Amino acid sequence: LSYPVVENVVTFLKAFAERYGIPHPAPLHGRAGTPPIYLPASNTILSIHKQYGVSCSDSQIQAVGYDSFRSIWSVTVPHITIASPRTDVCDRCEAIRRQVTSAVSDAEKHAAGLALTTHTAEAQNERDFYAKLTTKAREEMEKTTMPVPPVAACSQNLRCPHYTFDFAQNVALPQSSRQEGPLFFKIPRKVHVFGVNFEASPQQVNYLIDEADTIGADGKNSHGPNAVISLLHHYFTNHGMGEQECHMHADNCAGQNKNRTMCAYLAWRVLVGLHTKISLHFMLTGHTRCLVDGCFGLFKQRFRRSDCYSFSQLEQVVNSSAQCNMAQLVRGSSVQWRCWDKFFPAHFKPIKGIRELHHLEFNRSKPGVVSVRKSLDDEPQDVQILTTSKEALIAAGLPTILPAAGLSEARMDYLYKAIRPHVPAQFQDELCPKPPANVSQ
Repeated sequence: LSYPVVENVVTFLKAFAERYGIPHPAPLHGRAGTPPIYLPASNTILSIHKQYGVSCSDSQIQAVGYDSFRSIWSVTVPHITIASPRTDVCDRCEAIRRQVTSAVSDAEKHAAGLALTTHTAEAQNERDFYAKLTTKAREEMEKTTMPVPPVAACSQNLRCPHYTFDFAQNVALPQSSRQEGPLFFKIPRKVHVFGVNFEASPQQVNYLIDEADTIGADGKNSHGPNAVISLLHHYFTNHGMGEQECHMHADNCAGQNKNRTMCAYLAWRVLVGLHTKISLHFMLTGHTRCLVDGCFGLFKQRFRRSDCYSFSQLEQVVNSSAQCNMAQLVRGSSVQWRCWDKFFPAHFKPIKGIRELHHLEFNRSKPGVVSVRKSLDDEPQDVQILTTSKEALIAAGLPTILPAAGLSEARMDYLYKAIRPHVPAQFQDELCPKPPANVSQ
């Protein structure tokens, strides 16, 4: 191919990207080079090549074939790429990028570009802080003999452990690597997955919560503060390192992590002597990917290639998915659900404007006080949340236990009739047991 023909392809792609693309203000994290430009996910290379052909025909210039077009694109302008459909995208980034693409005047383009650069810098600052904490945790652990859990609270002179925690997307049983077509239109038995990653190892405990073992019937109330805090409390008791201080990262979900109940729980842990200091951090919404998500991904890859018809098989899939993954089945009374959200209001008050905050610190030297910051550059502000005495809080003990609600009769009937035929005989009674006689009749 002659140079002018190749140049025409590059010129077309740059013009197409300028018109339809969404620019990223900086190279992707860990990569050098030109900042990427994302074309809408509705495009394909073939559809863009067809538009290129029409453009060449209208301009009466020589066009190249599809293979040559694709090769020239990958070699000359690899930073122009077609975006993949994504979830958990930063709304702020998307809004500013739309402003960039719709800007007409130079002033509008400059203002939108500056806003995007500023926002990305803030997100990168939080990401760098997260990486710094992870590095410090690993360096501390390299100098220490790792204790074997369970370890008594505050029994180890560790001050840099770093944890991340989150829910993964539910998995469903039965699971077959040769999925039967009809199952796509049915609702199999759901299993919720909650992970806590000790990033100094890294070692991740993945809690597998059957829909029959959640606080609400049929898997309801599985992601609320009572569930999240009960799982964290079980983790620190049974899998924690017994550290005195720790850092924790979580996403910005108000219903799970960023709420008055979680703040009260962390303050309570410090007040009753289970930690001396806890720092809870939230990265910017849409910029929260971390190691816990990576371990989830390894598990999901293995799960999709596996045949899984029972909870013990699911446990084996998690344990064999990667060295970093460990399964913890939540069945029966292995994890005690507690009514934390009714217990704490008698002792703690909420923090005003908590949704705007990204850094919270609970310190034994300031009992009942939370030091809060909106960003890393802000000066911490102390907020008193304890409304009773420390002695009264300790005397109150633990919240009441909430029994698992189990499966409703209607759900059991559905699983028995719709899902049981797709399960091998030896696993049917575990996964899709026979419902009460009054429902099945």
